[in-house]
Amino acid sequence: MRRPNLPAWFSLSLCLASISFLSNTSIELTNVYLALYARSVGSTNLQVGFIAAAFGITFFISSLLFGRLSDMHGRMKFIRAGLGLTSLAFLSQTLAHNPWALLAARSFVGLCVGINSAVIMAYTYEHQKQIGNFISYGALGWLVGAMSAALVKDYSALFILSSAAAFAAFLMSFLLTEDKESATHIHVAVFPIKLIKSNYKIFLAFFFRQLGGMAIWTVWPLYLSSIGASRFWISVMDATNMLGQFVFMRYIERFNPARMFQIGLLLSVIVFALYGTANHYLQIIPMQLLLAVCYSALFIGALNYLLRRHQERGTVAGLLNSSMSLAGSIGPFLGGAVSQATGSYGAVMYAAAALSFLGLLASRGINTNEEAKANDTVTGKV
Repeated sequence: MRRPNLPAWFSLSLCLASISFLSNTSIELTNVYLALYARSVGSTNLQVGFIAAAFGITFFISSLLFGRLSDMHGRMKFIRAGLGLTSLAFLSQTLAHNPWALLAARSFVGLCVGINSAVIMAYTYEHQKQIGNFISYGALGWLVGAMSAALVKDYSALFILSSAAAFAAFLMSFLLTEDKESATHIHVAVFPIKLIKSNYKIFLAFFFRQLGGMAIWTVWPLYLSSIGASRFWISVMDATNMLGQFVFMRYIERFNPARMFQIGLLLSVIVFALYGTANHYLQIIPMQLLLAVCYSALFIGALNYLLRRHQERGTVAGLLNSSMSLAGSIGPFLGGAVSQATGSYGAVMYAAAALSFLGLLASRGINTNEEAKANDTVTGKV
């Protein structure tokens, strides 16, 4: 596949990194205080849960659908359409002044973000044969988005800023090109059962781990507050994780992806269990660095494992994203239910560790041969 014709002063790597950074900045600007905004427009706790889940459900459908379509019809149209529509979707949140309108807006956001999410991962891998650098700038975007949100007090201003960041990524995408002749045109089944069966251990293990992680992040600020952390220190904890990911993701893919994936699962068990033992917020800081290592190994390992073995890269990236968004839809309810039933945030941490251990067990037997790149599910050009 021919490399895009970019200006001499602007490398492909920098262009893709900028898109990743801006996209994730726009997402995090909205996500940080979404629950508080939902409460401010009259949502009950149950409605807050539904609003949070709405994004995950529509992202689940969209990422899988458009990842598959990009394998069949090329990447670029979906990258640009997704980024452009995402900008409009974030702006639509300024019109959401009641719980049902916000539910609709968040559903629209999830749908639009999902259009390009898996597709641009596939595009990046096909043009650079690596994905870690691209994903690492996404982690940096999360950090900048979270810090910026802390400085902006007005919700409407946050929504406008997130829309502007997504629009900047949309404009940046016009520096990328795709040859019509070299664009992927692979037939993929409407329900890609063969891809799922050949990689179910990755998808299932990733789902279990993310289910536990999302249960934790639901009660995370409350948990840290209970062991003495102020809002400032809660921000420090999150920043430590995001900065760690930015560093570690750039180096993880030098190693065997299957091994990295399993190491990420094992470290997740350890980190989540350690969370449950903490009795002071300062003990969390080294755990956050370990969390950054384990998530970097988990996500980059899983992506590289899938992208190296299949030409249906949009579809497999979409399947991985979909397993993450499914966990993101269920995890918040799990975290709330466990903490409510036990009266303990520590119980949520141990439950997450147990789920990650199930993921580790599910990953047993995945192909750890780094040279195994047999694209056995490819059906050829159509």
